[in-house]
Amino acid sequence: MLNVGWLSREHDYQKKETPEGLVKALAKLAENSVNVQRGMHFCELCPSFQVARENTSWNDTFIGSGEIHVTSSRGVTYAAPAMIVHYVDSHSYSPPEDFCTAALQIYRSLE
Repeated sequence: MLNVGWLSREHDYQKKETPEGLVKALAKLAENSVNVQRGMHFCELCPSFQVARENTSWNDTFIGSGEIHVTSSRGVTYAAPAMIVHYVDSHSYSPPEDFCTAALQIYRSLE
């Protein structure tokens, strides 16, 4: 299992345009998060705690705890925090291409 999307203000991360539909796909996958823990994570990249607190949910889905797991066609399983939805949408995080492709394929199979 490879971890992606565990971001911190103390470390740079890749930013670029992400594939169309990725945020929607990640949000759908976050509806069924795994490894959900007590408590919640707040985004360290947001400008204030108040803003970060507002971003622990995406529409009606709680993304402040838990993980999204996706397996690529190459057989690699990726683990990302459910907060990756927010990171991609609000902070221009660009996950690895293989992860993006896998997330989009899984999402399309759910439609």
